[in-house]
Amino acid sequence: MDDTLLQISIQPGHRIAIAILSLLLVGLVLELVRRDYLKEKYALLWVATSLTGLFIGIFPGILTWLTHTLKFQLLTTLYALSFLYTLGIILAFSVIISRLVERNRVLAQEVALLGNRVRHLEEGDDHV
Repeated sequence: MDDTLLQISIQPGHRIAIAILSLLLVGLVLELVRRDYLKEKYALLWVATSLTGLFIGIFPGILTWLTHTLKFQLLTTLYALSFLYTLGIILAFSVIISRLVERNRVLAQEVALLGNRVRHLEEGDDHV
């Protein structure tokens, strides 16, 4: 193995910790879904995250290869991946929030129209 690859490998203790934390995250996500605190469609993102962590914990050579290929240091690679992941989470939540805002606007308009109709019916005005 290349000396450069040996210098940027992940220590066995760290690999085990990554794998254990990933499994704990999977367990936590499944428990949150079971208690109905987290919907399934949002849980998929967290399960994918934990499985990625588990995969890196079991096969750290992928991260080592990526670091070597990009000619980065290990911490730089981890930072870049974390940054991209955070951007992905923010984008996903922005899409969700945008949909909810639009849905809320439509519901508010429907409630206003129904309130107006009820008011006219109560006044005896049948020309609504």
